[in-house]
Amino acid sequence: MPPIEGEFTPNVVVTVNPFSGSLRDFCQRAVSGIVASLVEGRIVDVDDWTYRFEQPGQDGRTPVDGRGLPPARHAGRVVEYTHRAPVGRTVSGVDYLVLIEGWAIQISTTTSIQTRQLFEDDFVAIARSVTALHAAEIPESSSETATDAAPANGGMLDAVATRARKAESEDYSFYQAAGSWIGEGTWMSGAAIARMGELEDSVLGRLATGGDAVLDELRELGVLEGGRLSEIGDVMATALNNAPARLRLTGRFLDAETTLQAFAIGDLALVAAEQGYGPRVLNQPWNADDPKLFNVQLIPLSELSSRASRWAGAGPAWNLHVAPFLLEPGQLDERFAGEAPLPGGADEVMDQVWNQPWFVWQIEAEDEVTEIEQMTYVNAGVRGNYRIGLMEDPGTGADKPAMWATDSSFILRQLEDVLQAVVFGREVQLR
Repeated sequence: MPPIEGEFTPNVVVTVNPFSGSLRDFCQRAVSGIVASLVEGRIVDVDDWTYRFEQPGQDGRTPVDGRGLPPARHAGRVVEYTHRAPVGRTVSGVDYLVLIEGWAIQISTTTSIQTRQLFEDDFVAIARSVTALHAAEIPESSSETATDAAPANGGMLDAVATRARKAESEDYSFYQAAGSWIGEGTWMSGAAIARMGELEDSVLGRLATGGDAVLDELRELGVLEGGRLSEIGDVMATALNNAPARLRLTGRFLDAETTLQAFAIGDLALVAAEQGYGPRVLNQPWNADDPKLFNVQLIPLSELSSRASRWAGAGPAWNLHVAPFLLEPGQLDERFAGEAPLPGGADEVMDQVWNQPWFVWQIEAEDEVTEIEQMTYVNAGVRGNYRIGLMEDPGTGADKPAMWATDSSFILRQLEDVLQAVVFGREVQLR
């Protein structure tokens, strides 16, 4: 598209190579290539994608499968990721992968995170318009592949997903762990953050600054200078006190609660985060001197949804449906509190999900007049995230607790949708 000043220009790049391997091999190498070749390349999700559907027959009717859907003529994969573009912004990439006539075709679509949903249908239509005019010629001795990058985990399979999907399914959990770090920030105590908000437009006299450990911390961080907030401190205090839009994620692992709070003002967001999924569940590094300190960052607003999804640990997983997905009252509460008996009639997927470490997290957001209804998820590690809510039992008509699989790509879009809803004062579109 023609460039627009101040905005990232949406674009599509198609890469084609002769390839004699499988779709699984192609996808693993493509994912590894994205991480290896892009700045801050972070894999958000990997999933199946249908390149083409069966066309109507002579009778005008389109064949359907057992679920009433048109069968795929060509199976494909879709890889969603973020990376830092040369212009300095974190942007959204979605690559559509398909094998046709001996060609490995990688259709890379890139746009800003904020406009991904706007261009989604157009990108998919472009991807499905790619055709092969002739078959590839692949010499028997050729080792030419779609990319030279080898899979980071050696090409391991996800055994549970392979059995549930009845197809060889790669294990991408390595990328989930690798993408949960939220970035460098300033380490601050909760008391220092609160005091910073109190000091907006204040000037401290000489007698007021001595012997106060919190003020000493603010001075050491460069937030307080000469008895008043520094320029950066003033910006942060303004965000704390006057941000018209706020996003809050609350997480719980075992008996510990943790939060990420974001205050959006103009085109900036002040983020104050305690340990998220990575440090809490995976024991990833946090502040070595004091793990109770907040990671405080002043970032472009366009970065916020990506940071929030990392904090929650929303990464690539074969997000399989569980059975049963309707549970008895009290079962989830018991599991949230610790160990609980496996629900009766549980399949292999539910067995694995139920016995993973659970990071329970919630999305909340508000502007000056509207509060977004709270949404709850369970991060079940290798199996991904499951939305928690109430659904009507078709047998009894009563509402029961339910958990349904939710792709990480949807979660990133949902976080961005919620953020835009409170920033622009509109309705939430993704529930």
